[in-house]
Amino acid sequence: MAGLVCLLAASPSLAQVPLALAPGDMAPDLGGANYPIESRFDADWGANFLTLVNFWATWCEPCAKEAPALEALYRANKDRGFVILGVFEPWEVDRVAPFLENLNVELSYPLVRPDATVDGYWGGVNIKPTSFLIDSSGRILRKYVGARPEQTAGIGADVHALFDGKPMPPLVMPTESFLGEEQEEEIRKRTKAAKEASDPKKKKRK
Repeated sequence: MAGLVCLLAASPSLAQVPLALAPGDMAPDLGGANYPIESRFDADWGANFLTLVNFWATWCEPCAKEAPALEALYRANKDRGFVILGVFEPWEVDRVAPFLENLNVELSYPLVRPDATVDGYWGGVNIKPTSFLIDSSGRILRKYVGARPEQTAGIGADVHALFDGKPMPPLVMPTESFLGEEQEEEIRKRTKAAKEASDPKKKKRK
């Protein structure tokens, strides 16, 4: 988990990033472009009873593993007023199509290439996947970090409970082993690059 801390500390926009969002906070604006048609997108929390904002990445192994379950959850509840917004890294737009082709399911929920300012508004979402469950008033009900099977199942349990007018069950917490091998390797690469970029000796040599 130390790599996660280094990655966050190395973020170039850290000084502009607010404290991490938590349940009870109001969801920030979420704007960008619909994928793949590139038409303008701006989230409207009031348009649905529940919205799940899912921050993912093409290099994220757990993101690929949770996608079929999220798609099933969306299809089962979209007519009741539930939507999932799959938000990927803006610079990964050329990698999205190959990623989707390798999934075992076709995603029908909206995918969003966010504006450059979105990451800062949402507190710097450096761990993927991270998801937020939001009600129609724009309030964050729950935050989910990671995609272990029991965590993904927990998202479904929360959605079904809220539609049934019941309290959400206890939150399933992530463990230190929730990251996939590809994600851990990507974090190591980014952390190393950030350290090299901030090394004054290497800057002088350049």
